[in-house]
Amino acid sequence: MPHQRKRHALEHISKLSSFWPVVGLLGLRQVGKTTLLRDILGLKNFVSFDDEEVLEDAKQSSKNLISRLNTPVIIDEAQKAASIFDAIKLKVDQKKIPGQYFLTGSSIFSSKVGIRESLTGRIGCLKLFPFTLAETHQVSFEKKRCSLLHLGTPRFKMEDVFKNISSGGLPVPLFTRDSEQRRLYFNSWLDTTIMRDVARVYGKGYDPDVSWSILRQMKTILQNGEWPSLRCFKQNSRILRKYISSFEDIFLVQKIPCHEEGVGEDLWIFSDSGIARHLLESEIGQGIHLSLGRIFIFKEILANFEYAGLPYHPVYYKSMHGTPVDLIGKNVAIKITIETKSGLSYEERSLAGAMKKLKLPYGLLVAPVDKIELPQKGITVVPWTFWS
Repeated sequence: MPHQRKRHALEHISKLSSFWPVVGLLGLRQVGKTTLLRDILGLKNFVSFDDEEVLEDAKQSSKNLISRLNTPVIIDEAQKAASIFDAIKLKVDQKKIPGQYFLTGSSIFSSKVGIRESLTGRIGCLKLFPFTLAETHQVSFEKKRCSLLHLGTPRFKMEDVFKNISSGGLPVPLFTRDSEQRRLYFNSWLDTTIMRDVARVYGKGYDPDVSWSILRQMKTILQNGEWPSLRCFKQNSRILRKYISSFEDIFLVQKIPCHEEGVGEDLWIFSDSGIARHLLESEIGQGIHLSLGRIFIFKEILANFEYAGLPYHPVYYKSMHGTPVDLIGKNVAIKITIETKSGLSYEERSLAGAMKKLKLPYGLLVAPVDKIELPQKGITVVPWTFWS
């Protein structure tokens, strides 16, 4: 099948499984975790807690279930039976053989204290992102691109981005040509995510109507090309934080905090441009174009760092009066724009201000162009495909 193509995460998963007795593969619902382990990596033994009988078996006695499994084994959606982690802990403590258990999850394992304590010192985790542009086109992984400031030349044209950006990187919609089938897929995906996944991680008192309301408000924010922050929503900030934290736990969104020298509050970004595009519904205007481009670029950058085994925690910068600068890294400030010519001088102002304040020698203005210009001190215009 077309979505069973090689993923750039494979090399790092192999490294983890050669060292850790337990490997965790986490990511969005239906991002391809099980396919990667079963069909691409070739692991045959498999149980899934999406199967109600298996899940009930695990809840009654995870220890007995683990004793019956032949390793190496995949345990799909492991977070649904928290007791399985203690059972695995006891097993691997008896004999710490690398690569015994491969746990997949569509929510963060470490969000529960008991699970986190069971896993400490026993598991190596990797987050699987939606398909990158290079994975979509089966182009090799280049570790040199795992830097915000690199000297690699772009490998793709903007037309490749535009074809990819609306479908996103989840395997089924990405490789589905029929737009109506894609729409139906995302409808079902969101319904399952909001009604089941968010409900599970939120716990007691969950109201799906609040989740849907938050998504509708995010739609309006993205249409304007803005970053979602707490002040953009009508809900009480305490309640809102708990709901958005649940969105984070299932990888629907990622939090981007402000740099310590800035004055901004926490922002959030969708993990996949296809999900955002489906929510937006309307024709692509400038605001939507910028929002989708921002999501695409963040996904490309974060996936590269993750698959290279380089921990990366993105931050942005905002001054008292300027517009946000999307990413701040070592020696570099990065601002994403939809402008190509006339508006670039305006966009440079906030970028130059961040560089001056933070004493950064490099600034990248990331525009939807096919321009090939290597970064140099000062401000350089680079394409959206710079990290692809």
